[in-house]
Amino acid sequence: MSEDKQQLRRRLLAQRAAQDAAAKRETDRRITAQVLASGLYRQAQSLFVYVSTPQEIDTHAIIRQALDEGKTVCVPLCGAQGYMSARHIASLDELQPGKHGILEPPETGALAAPSALELILVPALACDRQGYRLGYGGGYYDRYLAQTAAPAAALCTEARLADRLPRGPFDRRCGWIITERQVLRTDAEQ
Repeated sequence: MSEDKQQLRRRLLAQRAAQDAAAKRETDRRITAQVLASGLYRQAQSLFVYVSTPQEIDTHAIIRQALDEGKTVCVPLCGAQGYMSARHIASLDELQPGKHGILEPPETGALAAPSALELILVPALACDRQGYRLGYGGGYYDRYLAQTAAPAAALCTEARLADRLPRGPFDRRCGWIITERQVLRTDAEQ
């Protein structure tokens, strides 16, 4: 990974840590509303959704709504060497702190095949308008997205939507970016 990417990640993590709590809650609420109103979400019956940490764009309301609507909801279980799997959940109560302190499903949870997913919601520190995202450097989502043709939507604040981000050869593009102001299609072929 280039030094530029590392420096940008450090700067964005510091900015995110310093954000006003009330403003973050309002941005999270607006992004949740954008997700739930989107055709991507409404049409998908099986979702793979990251379980947000307190600093990330909150996905708990999205997960609860999808479960209430009877959708199949899967969340990540992180494994060795940057790989993760999608595990079915029936409730957020099933989750326990796992690798990196992130809430995860039990290893005994039913595994979802990448081909069975209809929408993937991906975390991002920042995104560019071509659909590339800056994550946390572990490569978990890039490896996972390489296994599936499911639409991937990165959740990102408008303030961290850039014209272009540094990228590497293994970085995978998201076809959609959802901010508090828009649902941006990044894949011109769609």
